[in-house]
Amino acid sequence: MDKEKFITIPPGAIIPGSMPKFKIYILSPLGQHVLWAREGNEVTEDQIQRLSASRMKEVFVTLDEEFKYEEYLEDHLGTILQNQGPSDDQKAEIFSRVSLNVVKDAFENALGLGVMSQEALERTDSMVKNALYFITEARSLQALAKMIGHDYQTYTHATKVLWFTVAFLKDNSSVLEQVHKDYAGFDETRKKELLKQCGVGALLHDIGKAYVSQEILNKIDPLTSSEWDAIKRHPINSVSMLLDTEIPDFVKKAVLHHHEDFNGGGYPLGLEGLSISPLARVLRIIDVFDAMTSRRPYKNPLPPAKAVQIMVGIPLDDKPGVSPKRENRDLGMRRCFDEELLRKFITFLGHARLSE
Repeated sequence: MDKEKFITIPPGAIIPGSMPKFKIYILSPLGQHVLWAREGNEVTEDQIQRLSASRMKEVFVTLDEEFKYEEYLEDHLGTILQNQGPSDDQKAEIFSRVSLNVVKDAFENALGLGVMSQEALERTDSMVKNALYFITEARSLQALAKMIGHDYQTYTHATKVLWFTVAFLKDNSSVLEQVHKDYAGFDETRKKELLKQCGVGALLHDIGKAYVSQEILNKIDPLTSSEWDAIKRHPINSVSMLLDTEIPDFVKKAVLHHHEDFNGGGYPLGLEGLSISPLARVLRIIDVFDAMTSRRPYKNPLPPAKAVQIMVGIPLDDKPGVSPKRENRDLGMRRCFDEELLRKFITFLGHARLSE
């Protein structure tokens, strides 16, 4: 049997009576994969409890049946994330896995069709809706902290921007009142719907990068003018993909504006100040923060505290090898942001203990 290839799954992902027809394996003391359940539906609560008591941290499915497991996770994401069984780290892993699959498929689908399909939009909407409860829990932020410093890939970046955006907005109702003037009068259902819509915009803010080659996105050397033009078109490409969807106009506007600088000089429209939509001003901050704290082909990740220091325009300690040009660019970064929102975001990071 061990000639098969296996993938690990957290035991907390197993919900008795709801799993599809794939086999589940455990690892024997001799290091062999042993059949534990012929079908997920055959797993009982008693088995789950015994597995938990054994302190086994992972079970396995074969690589051939991985797609069935992926479908199961997406279909039952809300139930899994609200289940008391899985640890917060396991929930974070499951959420990230589903989010990455959904956004990857959305990007690839949009690239093929030139627009966001209704099916891709429904999957995105459902994923964000099912993840809201977990994302807005205080404990989930500690799991998020473990994602900081990881590689910067378009899909991973989209997941982290979603997580930060929803958690930040949940913590700052005054910002949601800027996003929608009637927010204070909404009932809880409508407030949750608005937060979900903001999350969908956060997840899809870079979908226009589907048209930008990986060679440009991952280039180590400075971009040529034509390559930079391709990058600067991605907000327009993003909103054009979403134009005929049912996504609210304020979300589309945020996607279009998320690279506009508060003090002018951004792209694609060169807007400034309050003419930039409130959600876009939030995304501008979070987009940059995640980019700076992620590993890129041309740089190592910055610690959150150092990234914040640069974002507010405070000079870093002198370091050999830091060019004046790079330092001047970093020190001018504060002009990009709405300072009031940036202060709120820094306070949020401090509460979440992510800025240490």
